Amino acid sequence: MAALVTVSISRPTVTEDRIRIMARTTISRIKKIKDEHFQISPEIDFGPDIDTPIDGLTSIFVHLSYLQLRLRVPPAQHLQQVQVDLETLLSTLEGLAISQGCPLPNPETPVHKEETAFPITSNYLYLLELQRYLEKLCLNMDKLKCCKDTDVAETFVI
Repeated sequence: MAALVTVSISRPTVTEDRIRIMARTTISRIKKIKDEHFQISPEIDFGPDIDTPIDGLTSIFVHLSYLQLRLRVPPAQHLQQVQVDLETLLSTLEGLAISQGCPLPNPETPVHKEETAFPITSNYLYLLELQRYLEKLCLNMDKLKCCKDTDVAETFVI
């Protein structure tokens, strides 16, 4: 009987599977958008990759919310499906966080969109960051089982 319980606990939940599928779908769309809309020379160096840690459900929600805001910088018509995918993923993560009692940022927390002189480059860089973060999330699905908040209110103020 104990072996049966152990096996059922270690299996991914429906929510984890759903989150993984949504993340992988979004990654596929990002790759297609990069190929179709961004003709970036491989010789261009954008600096070191941003390695945002995946600490727990709260930090995942906060960072994906940050990236969602950043991807709204025009021109973003070709990013609409990724934005919808990200919104759906965030909604699922929010429901999971609430069910686990994890702290989430206050919706009224002031967030300021950075003004950028190079919106196309910014969109490309945030797409790259989103793709890498979602790839890392798929490898760290166990982090969805803990909250790990890192100063939720402060993290959201930019």
